[in-house]
Amino acid sequence: MMKAKKQLLLVVIPLLACLLLRAAKSCPMEAWQGKSLGDIFALWGEQFRANWAVFRLYLPFVVLCWVLFQFGRGLAGRPRTIFSLTGVGLRLTAILVGGPVAMRCGVAIGLFISIGWSGTFSLALEGAGVLQSQASSLLAMAILGGAILPPLQGLVADVTKNLPLSFIVPLIAYAYVAFYGAVGHRIGRKNLASE
Repeated sequence: MMKAKKQLLLVVIPLLACLLLRAAKSCPMEAWQGKSLGDIFALWGEQFRANWAVFRLYLPFVVLCWVLFQFGRGLAGRPRTIFSLTGVGLRLTAILVGGPVAMRCGVAIGLFISIGWSGTFSLALEGAGVLQSQASSLLAMAILGGAILPPLQGLVADVTKNLPLSFIVPLIAYAYVAFYGAVGHRIGRKNLASE
């Protein structure tokens, strides 16, 4: 019964999030002044229906997310690797194809990378024992990707004068995270066990 609930939530939660995002994007903020509540809701409903064309393009990514979860089997390293490799594939697609496809892939990458993020903490803290609280605080302070990668990507874009090529910077980061999820998290443990 618990497994069935988990599978149901894995489908319902992303769909509700997509629906909420669609509703928020459709909100007619400019129409709040001088209109009745009925008029506002009518306009909101109209924009909500019109935005379906945009949001239906992201539904395949939600389905892909669910499928990839099935391969994770509840292990911390496997989903981390799977979702990071999906990010690599989407980023490569964005670099090579460009245009609206690149935009959709770029937005979808956030879905896959955010899901895998929690596994990083599990993998890093595994085996820390009584030092888990110190390891956790060091891990939180060591989150530098958001501070280093965007300026680095900007530098690559400026030097090469090629914005799509600059996306190689996050692609390398996603590839490293996939490596960490697959085997990298075990490297330090092997060294500690041999001492």
